[in-house]
Amino acid sequence: MADVIRSAAATQHVLLGRRSETDMIVDLLEAARRGRSRALVLRGPAGIGKSALLDWAARAFAEDATARVIHVRGIESEVELPYAALHMLFGGWSAEIAALPLAQAGALHAALGSPESDSPAGGSSRDRLLVGLGALTLLSDVSASAPLLCIVDDAQWLDEASATALSFAARRLDTEGVVMLFAVRDHEDSHIGSDLPELRVAPLSREDSYELLAGRAPGLQAATLQRVIDVADGNPLALIELCALISDSDQAVFAGDDLVLAPGPVSDRIERTFGARVRALPEEARSMLLTAATEDTGVLTVLAAAANELGDSLAALEAAERAKLIDVTGDVVTFRHPLIRRVVYRQAPLVRRLATHQALARVLTSDEYADRRAWHLAAGTAGTSREVATALESAADRAQNLGAYRTSAMAYERAASFATEDHARAKLLASSAQAMLVTGRLDAAQKLATRSMLLSSDPLTRAESAAVRAHVEQVRSSSSDACRTVLDAAAPLVRSHPSAAQTMLSAVFRWLTYAPDPSMIELAAPLADAIAAELGSEASVQLTAGRHAALVSAGRFDAAAPLVHALAPLRKRPVQIGSPEDELANILLLLAVEDAHEALLRALELLRTCRERGMTGLLPEVLHRVALAQLGLGALRQSKAAATEGLAVADAIGTPLAAIRLCEILAVHAAISGDEEECRNLGNRCAASTGEHDEPQYTAHALSTLDMGYTRYESAISRTDLGTRPFHGLLYLRLAPNHIEAAVRLGRRSEAAERLTYYLQWAAALGDNPAVTAVAYRCRALVADDEDAKDLWLAAIECHAKDERPFEYARTLLLYGEWLRHMRKRADAREMLRGALARFERLGARPWAERTRVGLRACGVTVFDGERKSENPVQLTGQEATVAQLAAEGLADREIAARLFLSPRTVSYHLSNSYRKLGVSSRMALTRVLAQGRALRVDGSAPPTSDTISQPSAHFA
Repeated sequence: MADVIRSAAATQHVLLGRRSETDMIVDLLEAARRGRSRALVLRGPAGIGKSALLDWAARAFAEDATARVIHVRGIESEVELPYAALHMLFGGWSAEIAALPLAQAGALHAALGSPESDSPAGGSSRDRLLVGLGALTLLSDVSASAPLLCIVDDAQWLDEASATALSFAARRLDTEGVVMLFAVRDHEDSHIGSDLPELRVAPLSREDSYELLAGRAPGLQAATLQRVIDVADGNPLALIELCALISDSDQAVFAGDDLVLAPGPVSDRIERTFGARVRALPEEARSMLLTAATEDTGVLTVLAAAANELGDSLAALEAAERAKLIDVTGDVVTFRHPLIRRVVYRQAPLVRRLATHQALARVLTSDEYADRRAWHLAAGTAGTSREVATALESAADRAQNLGAYRTSAMAYERAASFATEDHARAKLLASSAQAMLVTGRLDAAQKLATRSMLLSSDPLTRAESAAVRAHVEQVRSSSSDACRTVLDAAAPLVRSHPSAAQTMLSAVFRWLTYAPDPSMIELAAPLADAIAAELGSEASVQLTAGRHAALVSAGRFDAAAPLVHALAPLRKRPVQIGSPEDELANILLLLAVEDAHEALLRALELLRTCRERGMTGLLPEVLHRVALAQLGLGALRQSKAAATEGLAVADAIGTPLAAIRLCEILAVHAAISGDEEECRNLGNRCAASTGEHDEPQYTAHALSTLDMGYTRYESAISRTDLGTRPFHGLLYLRLAPNHIEAAVRLGRRSEAAERLTYYLQWAAALGDNPAVTAVAYRCRALVADDEDAKDLWLAAIECHAKDERPFEYARTLLLYGEWLRHMRKRADAREMLRGALARFERLGARPWAERTRVGLRACGVTVFDGERKSENPVQLTGQEATVAQLAAEGLADREIAARLFLSPRTVSYHLSNSYRKLGVSSRMALTRVLAQGRALRVDGSAPPTSDTISQPSAHFA
């Protein structure tokens, strides 16, 4: 295959001075023919030769009749039009899009404005993340029959929505045989992902510049040749265009011309040479050229209609074509270089530009041109205009429906500049601020919100803007200041807009649950009561629960019982799909009170709906709730799969806070399995994401559990004692069992008893919760005197039997067995320890299993090390293990691809590798192997040896 592609490349015109660049591109094309995918961004100034390299790659790749090349060029005037570039790339692929999974097909059809978007397949989804996944699957499907080269030129002018989708696909491609090449100009804003591999296109050497000029202007005098090379500075386009201006008769004039010799970037000099060529055209040709530059899609029918409005004629374009400024191919006019378009537009008088935009707005009357018309109206209007503001607001609404939030924010802000009244302007600026906040541009969102507040006297608009400012404050500095800002803004809304006030106050309680502040909680209480009085019991349930959860987080454990009472009506209420943020908060509250069963039921229902409706942006948070509930119930395998999927989605769509929370869950799994390196890596990732220098609270539970498994009690207690770190009541309670056990092992019983007091208060508040009650009995048994402990151990085991959560049950059996051994009741101890060992081995809890074996050996039992039954455990990569797990659960390749944001062919590749490594050939066999678990290692992680397990303390010797 390498010979084929290199032979094809050799038949193309050799690009002077570009050997290293073409060799790199050839390597990418060869990889595609071998079924591997690659992406590359070519970066450099205007005229440096990026487009020439893309054209060369297209010709080389197309030499093979089986290969396929698709391409699109960003257009500067279409930056504000959502999915304009994607429409040009995939607009003719209706049949291929229809073959995609329904949600992806619906999202792509909606993005492209296809009639199919109104079909059941389209549903209501216009999720930009689903669009990216649809683009990924589409590229994978199209490349199934032949390798594919996707070229994106002038990517700095892609609209944000298209750039997001294409960057997403480029990052996730792997084994499809697709190459994606992007060309991006220096010093231009670009939405193309900065994490893609990049190649900087360098200037030509002086030797290559001489050779290029010698071939194009062999009669050039030496002095002029030298001057041109100096001025062009290795830029091929500058060399070519400067030569085009020179004739034998005017070389001397050229050599002294300030137009060329003026200081400044090479691109400016190139623009000046193009400007001279444009100015040499007849007036009518310049006017017609301006129309083409203004509506730069170049469609002749549109240009003809606009020309008729302006009194021009299409025939005038012939002069520009003869001057080699444009090409007319079929029914489309294209400029030979984007800089020519820019020069034509900038050089035209303002009055002419305004008139051209107005003419285009008058002819672009169909629905498909609604957004173009809105932006032409804006560009052609001076001063305020209600018509323009309305058109831009509608364009902003459409962009927001398509998930193009930055475009939406720009359109709302631009509409505000045309609004005729302050209150309308303030409302549009508030909408712009909210959209900008979604994009993560906090500075811009804050400035827009401030402008809105200065203009508005409407309480709702001011409150919406204040909420944006508060969100920025909460992210950057102080949750307390953010809460105060929202409380002040929500108070005037209680009677006029109570639902809006409730939404704002719910956000405050969520912030306070994560970052407790008792003073803010008390300040919010009267407002919560006032809102509940307006809205009734429904709002009262949610606000009361939120307030008491915040109080518990602040260390007010006396609020635990009211929290449980407040949540009781929630269990009778159906899942609120219409307000998923409220439902996510409700699930978290249920988990806070250890009601994992109800939380999981509601989370799975919300997850099902999100998948059906393509609500991809919510998936990381929903999967976090699912994984957390499953972890609480002891369904470790399912919990890890959900967390792994959630993290893949969070990384793919860029939601760092959700990623941290999912890493926390995966760190707990690593701790249970004894994978110390993975546990610490996840902790370090959380620390890097939160900016904390020490191990953050997010992984305190995981790291303390890891230490407990290896009986490193001093280390464990240092993690469970919050010390100088901000106090968090729910975390304090979550860490209590580890702290109590470690303190007892270290002989610090009074410290253990103090921590136990709060945990028992919590357990009593939760009422009949066998899982929490069992752990409470276990902790009491650890602290109690020997004569009182037995009944407590038996009570703990009885509670575990009512709600078996295997890991906690196994821990209780282990500790009871160790206590029985201490009491010299070895026969009873052996029974308990065998029960613990069986559970630990099923869970893959290696350090805990080894710790149990140590106890059994001390009881005189010869224990076979189940972890070492396989001398050479199978090693799967993390991606292979995740794909294999989902396949074993019965998901098809395309379902797995959608879950993990991969292409179906990449999933098939990983699954084939897993089959080969595990020695199976079917999903049924795969399920059996994975159910055994012990024969499997991920990424070669080694099981611990007895050398890494500390011996029990003297108290249990």
